[in-house]
Amino acid sequence: MEDSSLYLRTPDRSSPAVAVKVHPVVILSILDHYIRRTEEHRVIGTLVGSVSSDGVVEVKNCFPVPHTEGDQVGVDMEYHHNMLELHHKIAPKEVIVGWYATGSTINEASVMIHEFYWREINHGPIHLTVDTHLTNNALQLKAYVSTNITLNEKAIGSQFLTIPVEMQTLDAERIGVDLLMKGEASTASNELLSDLDSIETSITKIQQMLNVVQQYVDNVLADKEVGDSNIGRHLMQCVSALPKLTPAALERMFNSSLQDLLLVVYLANLTRTQLALSDKLQKVM
Repeated sequence: MEDSSLYLRTPDRSSPAVAVKVHPVVILSILDHYIRRTEEHRVIGTLVGSVSSDGVVEVKNCFPVPHTEGDQVGVDMEYHHNMLELHHKIAPKEVIVGWYATGSTINEASVMIHEFYWREINHGPIHLTVDTHLTNNALQLKAYVSTNITLNEKAIGSQFLTIPVEMQTLDAERIGVDLLMKGEASTASNELLSDLDSIETSITKIQQMLNVVQQYVDNVLADKEVGDSNIGRHLMQCVSALPKLTPAALERMFNSSLQDLLLVVYLANLTRTQLALSDKLQKVM
């Protein structure tokens, strides 16, 4: 059965979502939930995040929800509400935006679970599927919303339609993802980058981006490439946002910040060493 042909009788509803942005931590949490499952069936959970005024759903986090499928479909509502309450203590502004499931198909159980999330939130929920079977050797993500099927202006059912989905990566998340991609499967553990290594990596990336921008500007000035007014406005905004400092003043400010960072690192290492020595002395005594 195709995803777009699955429907059931439902009240008149519509979803404001037009696109979905998913953070990497959400995908990693879903995969961890799937790996830790106790039964050989798909897993589901709640997606939390925010919805913008233009209908873009940003999925920032998620948590698993126990459920049963078979002759009857059931969702552990008490567990769901308890987890949501705990999550709100950490991120009170994040709301339920939908639910996820592993696999690539939508069935009758999906329709019933989607109806449960309709009752939990005022706006239409999204449904995110993660293909854990790695079809075509790729981890495919799909996002759906339900829309009404009408006949003579009367709603007779609902239909699942796909909407665009993309990854939304913050700088901190990008560092973690890069570290995971560099890790080898044969290595039991990978050491995290030190503070100085992180600074060096960030400066290297900034220098590479500046080289790309400089090459683009040189090509435009030499009539080797057609200039884009939008790019020019963005470059002007970036240049205008920079403070007017002499190279000597900029160097002093950078060195001062670097010294502060090194002092914090030194104190942290000193505290860690002191705690380790104290722990060993307590064991000896």
